[in-house]
Amino acid sequence: MNTTTPAPSGFSADYVAGLDGLAPGETARARATGPLEFRAGDGPAIRIQPDAQLQLERAPASMVVSWQEDDQPMSAAIPVVVFNEYLQSGKVSIVK
Repeated sequence: MNTTTPAPSGFSADYVAGLDGLAPGETARARATGPLEFRAGDGPAIRIQPDAQLQLERAPASMVVSWQEDDQPMSAAIPVVVFNEYLQSGKVSIVK
């Protein structure tokens, strides 16, 4: 069963539909309900602790996630397919 949304009209072919319900450029608030760990490209593993308050901004093929860690601003672009897994598993809850 396909639960992703189609590309909004007027967006380029590089748009990847996701479970987030956001179009590129839209923002939302979210909360990490479980630990999130991912690797940004060839860089080090990034871990977001449970209960972190997240700011989301949808890009065509990724979700830009911003949060605070030890009073420092952090951000990362997470591929939509990985962010979909977080939503499906309940590790992220979007507040909008």
